[in-house]
Amino acid sequence: MMVVFNIIGFLVTLLNVLTFLALRRRIKLAFPRHSGWVTLGLGIPFWVMLHPGLFLMFGGISGLMAVRDDSPIWFGIAAMACQFAAWVYGGGLLIKGTPGALTGGVRKLRRMLQREKVGSAAEQRLVDEGRRRLLAKAALTVPGAIIATAAGGALASRVTPRVTRLQLPVRREFTQLRGMTIAQVSDVHVGSYMGWDRLAEILGVMNSTNADWFVITGDLIDNDVAQLELAQRFINGMKPKRQTFMSMGNHEYIAARTGDTQGIIAALKDSQATLLIDEAEKLSVGGAHLWLGAIDHPPQMTLPRLHERSTEQSVQQVLGQVGDDGAPRILLSHHPRAFHVIREHPFDLTLSGHTHGGQIKLGRIGDYALTPVLPFEHYHNGFYEHNGRRLYVNSGAGGWMPVRINCPPEITLVELV
Repeated sequence: MMVVFNIIGFLVTLLNVLTFLALRRRIKLAFPRHSGWVTLGLGIPFWVMLHPGLFLMFGGISGLMAVRDDSPIWFGIAAMACQFAAWVYGGGLLIKGTPGALTGGVRKLRRMLQREKVGSAAEQRLVDEGRRRLLAKAALTVPGAIIATAAGGALASRVTPRVTRLQLPVRREFTQLRGMTIAQVSDVHVGSYMGWDRLAEILGVMNSTNADWFVITGDLIDNDVAQLELAQRFINGMKPKRQTFMSMGNHEYIAARTGDTQGIIAALKDSQATLLIDEAEKLSVGGAHLWLGAIDHPPQMTLPRLHERSTEQSVQQVLGQVGDDGAPRILLSHHPRAFHVIREHPFDLTLSGHTHGGQIKLGRIGDYALTPVLPFEHYHNGFYEHNGRRLYVNSGAGGWMPVRINCPPEITLVELV
């Protein structure tokens, strides 16, 4: 696994190098007399701020985490925002330049095969150097705009989480449930640019909902058992009217790589939250009740495994503990992809997270949210419905990439009506 992260670090650094060389070329065209000084002035902050790729390449994930944990939070956020900008600009150059490079290569190859001679300098089209410099300077506004957008996205990732309100209809005979509320927080990622000041702010929003039940849909911690202490403090600071529940996310199992899976589960259970793993509980309100269940994160080859159940088997495990009495059924599932299975079973609402809402949202067309996650996930942002089965994917309160554009941190508040 260490080698995998080294390779990822190498690829990130390679893209950074190519991006820097492309910028250097444009600077030479735009400022031929002062290109050296301009390149130096750009290069120093460029490589200082893009240190994550270098540490990942040479030290793997542990090296990256070490420098992140020992740096001020603001510096880590700024560095990741710059890395995001480099990815966007470098990726754009790659997409834009690849067709031209291929065309030029084919043209050169054809000339070589046909033994064509390149015309003399007098025969070649004259280049207007002044116009060329002007265009090169104009082209530099693109990376400037991307950096400004990334900086805005970094600030947006730290705004107070918004509260999204949903309504879940219940049958008439369960009138005592009407007005009951459930507040959901997801993907806090304690330890990933998430100190106690920020956690306290998120906690304040959760408590301000005054909900009957609080639910945490996974990825409360980021990658290390040492983060459990802050996670427990966060959970114990929650003040629901009734009870707090939690489901497992993939990052809880990622943290188990540096510790014991059962130890992490025990630590979470030792807080004031009830951890549900392929389990359900009956929540009584007067003479009425509802069912709340949670499925485990599906097994992955790279993660420690608690069991070998598939998503279908996990859902069936929960169903076996739920009464067939017409009461509302709500299911917690960290990964929204599980809804492809869940929607074939009698659950009224599934609450998920995992995708961070895509972190960059350019709108939505029907069920298709226009985010970077779209090529990989269908259910990844907001509300979905399939034959009466409902899913809400929370955008998350934190994240390992501290950049959000039109996708602010979120708390979901579900009201039974």
